[in-house]
Formats: sequence, structure tokens, C-alpha cells
Amino acid sequence: MRHLRPLLPTSRTARGLTLVELMVALGIAAMLAVAAAPSFTEYLANSRLRENGNNLYAQTLYAQSEAIKRNTVVRVAVADSTITVSDRTDPDDPQTLKTTPLTHGITAEAFTLDFGGEGRPVGFATADVDFAHPSLSCSSDIRCPGLRVDGGGSVRLCADHTGSCE
Repeated sequence: MRHLRPLLPTSRTARGLTLVELMVALGIAAMLAVAAAPSFTEYLANSRLRENGNNLYAQTLYAQSEAIKRNTVVRVAVADSTITVSDRTDPDDPQTLKTTPLTHGITAEAFTLDFGGEGRPVGFATADVDFAHPSLSCSSDIRCPGLRVDGGGSVRLCADHTGSCE
């Protein structure tokens, strides 16, 4: 009995890519990467700014809730790229409740805000804290967030500190 085999062509066709095709594809990929690089840089900067803004927002809300829970004065402060929340029951001997660093070299204006036992800033004080990127200036592409605390105790994180934060 004869075995049936598919007939193979006498000359095999080459499979895969030629060097020229590979170099053209690599060139196109490189051009796309160069075109996307500025957008990626802005994305990273905005991400890092927002991350630190959310961090300060969370720590401010934590300080406010601890002031209500403890029925005493709790301070949130930013100094030297560190966020510190402390219990100020005894002003001469404050207890640090939480310390969190600002990351990725992001800076924020130094500020101090005390929340009273009712959750409002002591003396109805207000606070405006803006963030900045170490190497990029804030613009419509680089959105530097800003934290706003009003005298009634409302805490808001604005997407862009150059705006009105409404």
C-alpha cells in the first residue's frame, strides 16, 4: 500500500521576517515611542502630584476625625516634606499619632492647622496648601493639586491649585 503524503513544493518558501522588514518595524516602533514620551512624562508627574495630594488629604481628615474622637486639639502639619499628625492635649508634650513622608521629591508649602474637639479648625482658621513638582512648573498639562480647609472644617483637595476649587 502506498502512503499518501502531501506533495511538497520543490522549493521551500522562507518563513519569518527579513532583516529589512524587521528594521522597518523597529523604526516605526521607535518613532511611536518618541512621540509618546512627553505624554508619559506628564502622566507620571500628575500621578505623583495627585498621590501626594491624596496623602495630605487623608492625613488631614485623619487629624479631624481624631480631634472629634478624642475631643481634644489635634494638629496636622507639613514641614520638610513630612506630614505629621499629633495630639495636642498637652501642648508642652504633644504625642505624634502619625508621620508620613511626601514622596518622589514633591514639595508642599509648610503649614500647621489645629482641629478642635468639634472637628473645626481652632479659631476658625483656614488653610491653603499647594503642591509643586521639583522639575516641572504647574500648567494646564501639569496639574498641581491644592488642599483647602475652610473655617467650618470642610476639607477639599482641588485638582488644580490655579483654579477656584469649586
